[in-house]
Amino acid sequence: MSSIVVVGIGPEGSGSHAADVAAGYATALGATMILVFGYEPSSLGPRGGPFEDQIEEIADEVTKDVRSALSAAHPDLAITVELVRDRPVESLIRVAEARSAQVIVVGHGGSGPFRAALLGSTTYELVHRSTIPVLVVPDPKAPDSDD
Repeated sequence: MSSIVVVGIGPEGSGSHAADVAAGYATALGATMILVFGYEPSSLGPRGGPFEDQIEEIADEVTKDVRSALSAAHPDLAITVELVRDRPVESLIRVAEARSAQVIVVGHGGSGPFRAALLGSTTYELVHRSTIPVLVVPDPKAPDSDD
């Protein structure tokens, strides 16, 4: 059975730096990488429709861009994509458990503990809920503090 590395990707390519770091680990392990884009359906109306179609288009575009960049840098790496209609945390845990992943890799924007406490944090929740190890990769462009 092949090793699996699950990576969370979000809108506007958030998580792409984490995916790049994870690709290095996955390549070294000979693992398959699964890019996961989790999204919640709109609570404003029934499932489906133009709003959800737009979210799925964004997810397709973002994951395609990240996958292309990773494939260029790591041509021997097997990469798959899963778009999951659920909260990002639930999506990552569900995919990682279903695939018996060795690790879940996510980025962290470095917004600091105060902002994370106020806004909530996918990374924070994932670290505390996952039974699978979680690797948190800081974004090198993020601020270091809550200035």
